[in-house]
Amino acid sequence: MAITRRTFLKGALTLAGSSLGGALAVPALKTLLPPPITRCDPEVAYDTLLYKRREPGTWYEPLKGKVARKEDFKLNQSAMVTWAPKELEEELGSCEVVLTLVKLPAEEAMAEWGISDDGGNAVMMAYHTYKCPHLCCKPVFMDEGVSSLSGAAYETMFLCPCHLSRFDPLSIIEETDELGRQVMVAELVEGPAPYGLPIVPVAERDGGLIGRTDKLEWLKYCGQG
Repeated sequence: MAITRRTFLKGALTLAGSSLGGALAVPALKTLLPPPITRCDPEVAYDTLLYKRREPGTWYEPLKGKVARKEDFKLNQSAMVTWAPKELEEELGSCEVVLTLVKLPAEEAMAEWGISDDGGNAVMMAYHTYKCPHLCCKPVFMDEGVSSLSGAAYETMFLCPCHLSRFDPLSIIEETDELGRQVMVAELVEGPAPYGLPIVPVAERDGGLIGRTDKLEWLKYCGQG
């Protein structure tokens, strides 16, 4: 049969109608699919802060894998800890993140977010050193140093080794992140980071330190969440 303009248009309309019907059926089909497969094993999730393994030469290397406790720390002493609460995968797409836990001189702004120690003179605080809010490198806690940007000497700061953003863990402030959310951070002192280094609120249970999961939105940047 010769294909005329009329038969061509009729066939095209029939094809378009069947395609539309298939598209409309997709949402219904999705309800029949099994839930997405999770990568993280909920049986091994933990909200405690565990000393990071394979950290030779650090003061906490003998404590690797154990729950961090405030009495383990001296003032201005830091340790890298792992944190893997079950909420991480759903909220951030990660099974585990690494934080930095520090005992610092107590400041009023820390009271809501950390655990008091030494008769109220010190506070245990956790910082999200898994990723810098600039270009996702891993900031490190520095006892002291000299800024390569300003030449100023400093003590007890977080420094991003990639682009030299520097954050003050003693100055906890509220800032607005790139998505317009209000976040509590260690204040940005200098460098190209768009805002400060987010904190992870800490609680205490049975003498051990845990990371609270009620502020995970503060950590949703650099491909997380």
